[in-house]
Amino acid sequence: MATEARGAATPYSAIVLGATGNVGGRIVQLLIRTALCTRVVVVTRRRTGTFTDPKVSELVVDMDRLEAEVAPHARGIDIALVAFGVGKGTAKMPPEEVRRIEVGYPLAFCRAARAGGVRVCAVMTAAGADAESRMAYARVIGEKEKAVEGVGFDDLAVFRPAVMLGNSNTPGLLNRAMPLVDWLLPARYHSIHTHDLARAMVTQSEQALFATRQRATPAAPTLTILEYPEMKAFFVDGDRDDH
Repeated sequence: MATEARGAATPYSAIVLGATGNVGGRIVQLLIRTALCTRVVVVTRRRTGTFTDPKVSELVVDMDRLEAEVAPHARGIDIALVAFGVGKGTAKMPPEEVRRIEVGYPLAFCRAARAGGVRVCAVMTAAGADAESRMAYARVIGEKEKAVEGVGFDDLAVFRPAVMLGNSNTPGLLNRAMPLVDWLLPARYHSIHTHDLARAMVTQSEQALFATRQRATPAAPTLTILEYPEMKAFFVDGDRDDH
C-alpha cells in the first residue's frame, strides 16, 4: 500500500483562475515551490508579467469567451484551482454583474478544464454559502457551488473561508481583531490567513489527485466541503512568507 501511495505521488500540472488575487497569487507561489508540480497555466484577462518562473505560463483570454479559449490549453492538465470572485464588496455592482463574475466565469473555466481532461478541481467560495439564503451574496455563492458541482469532476473540493487575514481587501483593524475574537464564533466562521487557505487548496488537491490515480476503475464523483475546521488540517506552522 505504501508503495502504491508513493507511485501515485508523481508529477502533475495545474491551471489557475484568479492568480492575480490575494489567494490565487499565493497558490501559484506554492505550486512554483512544489517539486511535483512541473507546469502551471495562469488564466488572466491581461498579461501581468508577475510570474517569472519557467514552469509558469500566462494564458490571456477574453473573459466572455473563457470556456472556448481555455479548453484547448487544459489538455493534459491534472488540477484546476479557482480563487476568483469579487467578494462581499458588491453593494454598488448590479446583481447581474455580480452573478457573471462569481458564477459565470468560474463555471466557464471549470467546464473548459473538465473538457480538457482535468480530473480534480478546488474552488474558493465563502462561509455561509447557500443557494436558498435570503442574503444576496450567500445566495450567489451557493449558486456558484451548485453550478461547478454539476460539471462532473472526479473530485471537487469547495473551500468556504470566512474573514481572510492578509487580504488587501480586509481592513487592517479587522486583520488584528479577528484572531482575538475567533473563540467567540462557531468554528466554521473563524478567520483564516490567505496563505493558509492557499496551502489547504493546493495540498488537498494534490492528495485528491494522487487518490484518483490509485483507483483501478473510475469512482463516482466526489464532493468535499471544507470549512475552517477541515481546512485547518492542512496548515503548516511557520510556512508563510508574508508575516
